[in-house]
Amino acid sequence: MSGEHKTVIQGTASKYVKLNVGGSLHYTTIGTLTKHDNMLRAMFSGRMEVLTDSEGWILIDRCGKHFGTILNFLRDGSVSLPDSRRELQELLVEAKYYLAQTIIPLVEAALQKKKEDLDPVCRVPLITSRKEEQLLISSSIKPVVKLSCNRHNNKYSYTR
Repeated sequence: MSGEHKTVIQGTASKYVKLNVGGSLHYTTIGTLTKHDNMLRAMFSGRMEVLTDSEGWILIDRCGKHFGTILNFLRDGSVSLPDSRRELQELLVEAKYYLAQTIIPLVEAALQKKKEDLDPVCRVPLITSRKEEQLLISSSIKPVVKLSCNRHNNKYSYTR
């Protein structure tokens, strides 16, 4: 794109900057971006050049879908996480990209909880011997339903 150029961002913590993260526009202070040790601190502490457009927006070539969540976490130290497993995974990828080490454990814990919530309510084991059957029945605290599969009566079975 024309009009883009690299510059070093310097200023006080109260200086506002305009961010364009994959088309998602954000307006925040340097203090918020440099509060925690992460990639954004390196970008806005004057140590790195950043790409800006002709209107002064700092361009970050990432999907902006979850940047607002990361930015709010940097502001407040807490944030409400998305409900869906997929969005949590997407947020984790972005948090790792920005090296936002303080939010990563929260997202990982939420993903682990989602994983535990997905455990099946009912399990159907395949029993291959009378001994296994008796062991299952004697060790179960819930009612047991025995389903038999008689392949000999099945006209489509080719086993004898």
